[in-house]
Amino acid sequence: NNTSKNSNNDNSSNTSSQSKHKQNADSFPWLAPIPPAPATLRLKGPISESPAWMLEALRLKGYAILKLSEAESKLVASVFSSCRAFFSRPNAEKESYKFFPIPGGYLTPFPGSHEIFELRRGLMRCPSEFVEGEAMRVFAMFEKYATALCLEIGREVGMDIASLPDERTPTMRLIHYDRPYLSHGDADVLEPLPAAAFPPGSAVRIVGLDGDDAAFNGARGVVKAAAANDEILVELTLPKDFHHIGIPNLTGRTLERSLAATKLRLLKTEAPGMYSAHADSSLVTIAPHSTCSGLEIKDPRSGEWLSAEDELQADECLVFAGDPLDYLTSHRFPALMHRPAVRVLPQQGSHLLEHRVSTPFFLYPKASATLAPTVGSLPKITFDELNGNINGCRDAFPWKGTSCYYSDMVYSDDLRE
Repeated sequence: NNTSKNSNNDNSSNTSSQSKHKQNADSFPWLAPIPPAPATLRLKGPISESPAWMLEALRLKGYAILKLSEAESKLVASVFSSCRAFFSRPNAEKESYKFFPIPGGYLTPFPGSHEIFELRRGLMRCPSEFVEGEAMRVFAMFEKYATALCLEIGREVGMDIASLPDERTPTMRLIHYDRPYLSHGDADVLEPLPAAAFPPGSAVRIVGLDGDDAAFNGARGVVKAAAANDEILVELTLPKDFHHIGIPNLTGRTLERSLAATKLRLLKTEAPGMYSAHADSSLVTIAPHSTCSGLEIKDPRSGEWLSAEDELQADECLVFAGDPLDYLTSHRFPALMHRPAVRVLPQQGSHLLEHRVSTPFFLYPKASATLAPTVGSLPKITFDELNGNINGCRDAFPWKGTSCYYSDMVYSDDLRE
């Protein structure tokens, strides 16, 4: 019963629009909606098994879950211990491992809410905690699996994806969220709320719509007023090239819709402990369960933000694609939107053991690697161009301008225009 101010009841126009939409979806596959995941979809498997099973989950859900053996899980736990030992060092000692502009080593990103050690091959020097510990064994374990996954995806799409990295590009980031209260951003209330919780002026997200209206999932909006039948009138903000089969004459970037409260999630702006939503620059990312839950993912179909690590066991990892793989496969394997969300904040001066530590692994292409999609007439770009968003090429991925899924992600001001 969703209603819209921008409607078209001309059946012949709709038929023509549907035909054009099918032609566009054939030529530009990112315009085709993501189909519902079947109830039988497999989301989880052991690291000892070939990753071929994972491809369907990556296509339809945006992620899969990798289960470690008991011995492998202990290796990851030992890396957490090594991280705490290194990050407890005096700042002057940690900063001696800064190698900028050479990649890797100790990093302190602005605004100083966390610190990172990037573990790579070929570092000028490496802390004893990581040389003598199990960090490089975990690094090699994840590198082997990520490479095997790229081989499987390459077989499916007819590309040699596994050869794009080189010896020095794989990276494991050891991240210590010591002052997350200094980072502020938008936070979704993850559970549905009654209609009374959405007064006029409330910032909201649209989630869980079905059929053609699933195109609106993930969009942001502002509550205008209560509507009939216990629904809520919301003004949606749409991407610059938004495409909707049922509204062929849509103009502008706002649209009013009456929606049930169950299809809305309340947004809180400038919430502490929230970090920027993004997609990774890796082909594949493997993120083991961190020391405490703090990773949120955006469901590609429903548009909801979900607390991913609340659903993971301590011996499980989240696996997902980044922008280079998304681009190479013309959005067949979509990059997963995600963000750190440290909602349980340690107090200033709290003990290191209370802080979140995470150890994601990234399989990056080499800088000179050419990303040449074979579907959709997308231009060739190098990984260096993508990684630096040269000439806005990363903003220009066509699905980012047509899909509400990317409403939270901005690499430059171009996506706001």
